[in-house]
Amino acid sequence: MQAAYWVGRQSSDALGGVAAHLYGEFDGADLEPERLRDAVSGLCRLHPMLRLRVDAEGCQHLDPTAGPLPLDIEDMRQLPAEAVEARLLAKRRSWSHRRLDLGRGEAAAFGLSLLPDGACRLHVDTDMIAVDPNSFRIVIEDLARLYEHPGWPQAPASHGFFDWLDQAGAGSEGAKRRERDRVWWRARLADFPPAPDLPAAAHASAEPASERLAARLSPDERHALERRARDLRVTPSVLVLGLFAAALGRATGQARFRLNVPSFWRAPLVSEVEGIVGEFSNVLIFGVDLAAAATLAELCRDIGRQMVELIAHDAYPGVSVMRDLSRLSGSVQTAPVVFTAGLGLSGGELFSEAVRRVFGPMNWVISQGPQVAVDAQVAACDGGILINWDIRLDALPEAWVRETFEAYVALLREVAARQEALDAAPNTRPPRQLADPTKDMLVRLLGRLSPGQVVHEGSVINAAAQAEITRFLDRYCSIGAPSRSDFDEVVTPRSLARLVRARSGGASDEIARIFLETIDAG
Repeated sequence: MQAAYWVGRQSSDALGGVAAHLYGEFDGADLEPERLRDAVSGLCRLHPMLRLRVDAEGCQHLDPTAGPLPLDIEDMRQLPAEAVEARLLAKRRSWSHRRLDLGRGEAAAFGLSLLPDGACRLHVDTDMIAVDPNSFRIVIEDLARLYEHPGWPQAPASHGFFDWLDQAGAGSEGAKRRERDRVWWRARLADFPPAPDLPAAAHASAEPASERLAARLSPDERHALERRARDLRVTPSVLVLGLFAAALGRATGQARFRLNVPSFWRAPLVSEVEGIVGEFSNVLIFGVDLAAAATLAELCRDIGRQMVELIAHDAYPGVSVMRDLSRLSGSVQTAPVVFTAGLGLSGGELFSEAVRRVFGPMNWVISQGPQVAVDAQVAACDGGILINWDIRLDALPEAWVRETFEAYVALLREVAARQEALDAAPNTRPPRQLADPTKDMLVRLLGRLSPGQVVHEGSVINAAAQAEITRFLDRYCSIGAPSRSDFDEVVTPRSLARLVRARSGGASDEIARIFLETIDAG
């Protein structure tokens, strides 16, 4: 994974050229800057990987004499409210797209924004080459402990990440497992599902544009989902993965596709491995087949069985599986949708009560990764469940991905509310909402004019489709038909629907209902 992240950093391909990093913000009060600076210094002594240096050839170095990382302090206490809001937003955008300077041994960054009325915001960014998501939790927990208890021991553990890595690659038994699992994978590659067919952004940006979508489920909804999982005899993580697969399949129109499912298992090869900061992750390349299951419940059980198989053969890394798929197909293969479930975390929650007490709640978290368009996470947090999607709006249409996110959250809520919801077919699209029939009609028309493409309300209507849609409206709803100049500003079914409905005084909605009923009946 470290090599994949490093190569992805240098890549000029689509979705490449970004650092794999995780950035979080904690909103608290009354943090003392000097005390926090001392805690950051102690943290760097405790976890040398925070000062990992990677040279131009990709070789890793730990300098035992390296000084601590700085704490970037910005005082906004005298600024007016509007200026504070604007500055914090600019800072969020900057840190969310940050590339830490690994060449100078900066594998993490820490900042503190001092805000009016004693409020403050802690900013933490970590590069995944050195700090995987589970290690991010360790970093935050230990930083809180060092701040609250300055006398807490700050000497590193007797073993570090590279000691673990040496043990992981040693011995003939490990080589035998890797070869066994390579053969297991080789027998399955030829029929492995393709990547999800994601729609492309209408106006691709040359610069990465990462955004975050988030929602929270209540403690009652969390407990209900845990009961559903027990009834199915699967883990809660498998349940939410199965529902995610169904939501994505409905959004793309695909029954078969592959997902990238990270695994953070730390084999106990050295002592106190659970307290080590490093990059321990692997990825499981997971094949979804919605058509093979009659119900959502059956899909989740199938996924549970497949996960057991994948974990049993994880000695052959997911990065190597993707490389083999690329060689087999003769073209670069990707797995641009990542799904991580953290519902079985040690301690039961993403962060302990100590972190919340010292730093306040984590109210923002976002990650970037090369070749990743959607990074979906579901984690136990504050008694409920945090649903967090990190998305690349330079690659995906915002309307489509927001609609898919909302559909997934709605499906989780529905399953939590009604056990019978698991009896639905996994590849059944939800009933069409006719709150905007004109828009639905235009989407269907554009889909017929663009075979093989995923079409939604935010899709761009090209010149050829503009002419065909105009002819259709001229015939059936002439009062609302657009002119050629209208398409200078009206470029999507959503915006065109607003124009047509306004011009026709709502008559287009009645025509659309007849159109939709006719083609559905046919």
